[in-house]
Amino acid sequence: MKARINIIIAVLILCRCGFAVSASLLPRKTATITASSTKEKSVAVKQKQPPKWLEACNQLAPCTNIMCSLAPLSTILHVSRTKSVGSLPLLPYSSMIANGFVWALYGHLAHLPNVKYANMIGIMLGTFYFKEWAGAAAESISGVIIYHKLAITWIVLLNVLVAARLPRKVATEIVGKEGVLVFILLFASPLSALKEVIATRSAAAIPLPFTVASTINCSLWSVVGLLLMNDFNIYFPSILGLICAMIQLFLKGFYGDGVGSIKRQSSLEMMGQIV
Repeated sequence: MKARINIIIAVLILCRCGFAVSASLLPRKTATITASSTKEKSVAVKQKQPPKWLEACNQLAPCTNIMCSLAPLSTILHVSRTKSVGSLPLLPYSSMIANGFVWALYGHLAHLPNVKYANMIGIMLGTFYFKEWAGAAAESISGVIIYHKLAITWIVLLNVLVAARLPRKVATEIVGKEGVLVFILLFASPLSALKEVIATRSAAAIPLPFTVASTINCSLWSVVGLLLMNDFNIYFPSILGLICAMIQLFLKGFYGDGVGSIKRQSSLEMMGQIV
């Protein structure tokens, strides 16, 4: 009996020692696992880092967005000096305000500060362009100006309502899809004078600085949106905007501002008469 009790005590002591040993080893094992997992995560982060050229595009894209917003400045200053809008449409400047607001809101909802702040500058510049254009326009088209103001107001109010009432994820998706439409409208807006360009064989209605800036801007955002962000709402409208900008560049190069093409045509006619 005494031998059995001694055996039981020995077993209990061994079990206690075993639990103590396993308990002392457990933190070390956890620490080893934690260290290895941290190392794996650091390796994964290093592997996920984008190439330097793509990171450079990501840094330059917001800058070109501001450059694109500044591009119409010389055109608008000329309109302000001459007190005449000529054949320039109002749509590029009203859509710049709407586009800037929608994308600034999308940047806020999607936690994209580079998108947010770059488009806030676009809102301010677009408002200035709109004001100067409206001040130089003839009174006969005042109805068109009122229509544009109402459209901008409704876009702002509806988007504020969507952002305030709906869940953030749903609101981000809705504002992003709307931003796609407004973005295309902005970069295709100079093509609203396409009929006049072909009829007069003059591309004076297509502002060259804005078209060049749009080409660079859309190229960078297409690359960043597709390869870095993988965001449909970024790369899809940028690709379409790039196509529209390339069409405008082609028309500008083919027709010019009319004066040069008229001179070339008259010189050709004179050479024909000499022959």
